[in-house]
Formats: sequence, structure tokens, C-alpha cells
Amino acid sequence: MLEHRGMVNGRTKPLRVAVFNASERYHGYATGVGKHAVNMVGELARRKDVDLTFWVPKDYWALDQSAPSMAPLAHVQSCRLPISRRAYAAATLSLNWPSLDLYSGEVDWIYSPREVLVSARHANTAVTIHDVYHFEPGRKKRFDPRTLMRFAMWSRIVSRASVVLTVSEFSKSRICEVFGADRARVQVLGNGIEQHFFDISRMDPDVASPLSGVKYFIAVGGISRKKGGHNLLRFAEQLAIQASEIRLVVIGPVEQEFRSDASAARNVMLIDGGIDDLSMGRWIRGAIALVSLSNYEGFGIPGLEAMAAGVPVVANRGGGALPEIIGEAGLMIDADSATDLAEAVELRRDANLRDTLIKRGHARAAEYRWDRFCDRLATLLSAYAARPYS
Repeated sequence: MLEHRGMVNGRTKPLRVAVFNASERYHGYATGVGKHAVNMVGELARRKDVDLTFWVPKDYWALDQSAPSMAPLAHVQSCRLPISRRAYAAATLSLNWPSLDLYSGEVDWIYSPREVLVSARHANTAVTIHDVYHFEPGRKKRFDPRTLMRFAMWSRIVSRASVVLTVSEFSKSRICEVFGADRARVQVLGNGIEQHFFDISRMDPDVASPLSGVKYFIAVGGISRKKGGHNLLRFAEQLAIQASEIRLVVIGPVEQEFRSDASAARNVMLIDGGIDDLSMGRWIRGAIALVSLSNYEGFGIPGLEAMAAGVPVVANRGGGALPEIIGEAGLMIDADSATDLAEAVELRRDANLRDTLIKRGHARAAEYRWDRFCDRLATLLSAYAARPYS
């Protein structure tokens, strides 16, 4: 049971937080989940009212010692667990052991910014679940062994965690539905936008664009069932019909079932990763609009990044959290409708609508700052302590 935090000598002691999360410390953040992990932990580490330790499995220790100064979270002091990441995951799933606070000492919270099962003796635990796409009804691979194992682990996360964190009201509702979670124990934080996306909005799009002299729409996240692969390819068909000279640039991996059609589409340019965040800002800034036609999003960071960069957004109103996050600041369409897809292509010629969406989008994006959501997290965690201070 959560206990309210006390005072010592008339002042609140720093909040003691142990973070367990390894990969983004060294490998950067190509996904929304990675961005959330890096930015939330980084913001917590900068706070004077938080005493943060970063715990890594022993198989990440060599990486830790050689991490370059500019690596994500390299500035955060880390401690080594005497167990590998895989062994820790297996032991916590089957035995609810080892307790992380055996190693971290007395802490108020053990926090993970992504879906990691953690065990604790006394500390409260807060674990983030970003979406439950893999377990939704109708999913083709819902019952394969890997998904079933993941479901077992996430079920234990939901049942054991003091607080389950997530990034949108949509994801909260799906977590409660799929896992039967108590709504009071699921708290919505959110995702933020890095400053450089706002900064690049002041750059001329033609100067920012990596494709000199080429007009294009952009989609970020690749081509997959989750990302609305069929919707994107139908959009490309409409684009070819109405404006054969304009391309659709897709950044991210392409699932096998879409590779043939995507490669055959003459107006589709595929970029399978390898783009850093600053370069991504230039690609987005140079676009006519960003199209987010996903069938399912737990949040949808690229849409907000485009808004921050001064680029209109076209989004699927059937795309999970997209209506919640993008809302009236974007052009919401039915991605299954050929008429709506054609209307989205027409955005290239409707200057008034573009200007309206750009203004609305920039104001909307300004609400999504990492420090704001870190404040929300710190307020939540600070309200409680695992045990009274001695």
C-alpha cells in the first residue's frame, strides 16, 4: 500500500528513485518508446528534488564504461546489477526475484519508463506501458508463443506495480480493458517534443529539405499493419493520380508483406532508418505535410513533431490515440475512404487550410514539453514514499 511522503526537520527530502532500463542509455532512440525513456529519465536526473540512480544489467556494464559523452543518458550515473538482463527478466517473471532494492538500497520508487517487470521488497514500483497493440483482438500473431510470453509478463507488471504509467487516455482505456486494471492505478503522463523541432520551424522549407527541388509528403514510422501500410499505399496511388511529380517519403522499416508493392510504387521513396533526430527535423520541415495513417497508435509523436516544425498533419481518425493527440489541429480523415485520401492530397494546393493547420498545430505542439510531463511524474511520485525516512 502506498504511504504518503513525510517531512524531515521541516523539509522534504529528495525523492529517491532507482531506474531500471538499459538500452536507450547507449543506443539512442529510434522510436517513440525510446524517446520517452531517454527524455523522462534525463529530465528526472536534472531535478534537484530527485536523487536518481540508474541500474544496468551486468551485460551492459562494458557498454557503460565505453559510452561516449554524447550518448543518451551518458551523464546519468549508473550502477551494475550482478545479473544479465535476460536472467533478470526470467527470474522476476517466474520467481518475483531478485528485488531491485536489494541492490539499490533504500529508495522511494523503482521506476521503468518502458515495459519492464521489476521486483521490490519495500519500494513502490512505477512501470510504463505505452500501448497494448500486440494483445488486441484480431491481431494475427496474438497467440504465438512470443506474444503469449509477453502477455504473461505484462499481466504481472499490471498486477504488481504500485502505479502503471502510460502516455494517452486511449492507451489507459485499452490497458484497463485488456488487463482488467483498476483505472485509479493507471496514470496518464504523455510525451514531449524536443526543442529543435520548434527551432527548425523558422527555417525556409526549401532550405531545410534534403531533397532539393522535390516536393513530397512524409510518413514517419515505416510501412506495417500497425502503421497503416495499406492506407499509405492507397494514399500514394491517389498522389500519383493527382500530382505525379510529388513523392511520398516513408522513413522507417517496411514489413515483408508490403515490400513488393512499396518498391513498385514509383512515387514512394523508402528510407529504412539511419536518420538522427536533427536530420529528421529537416526531412519533416521540408515536407508539404506529414501523413499519419496508422491503424493504431498509443500516442503518435511524429505528428506533434511536424506541428512543432510548422508542417501540417493529416491523420487517421481511426488511428487509436491520434484523434486525442492531434485533434482539430490536424486534418483528420477516414483512411479507408478514397474520397478522404484525395482530399488529403489536395492539401498541397489549399494554402488557406495549410496556414490554419500550421497555426493550430504549432499551438498544440507547444503544450507537449518533456519538462512538463516530468513535472507531472515527479508530482505523482513525490506524493508517496515507500517507507518513512529514519
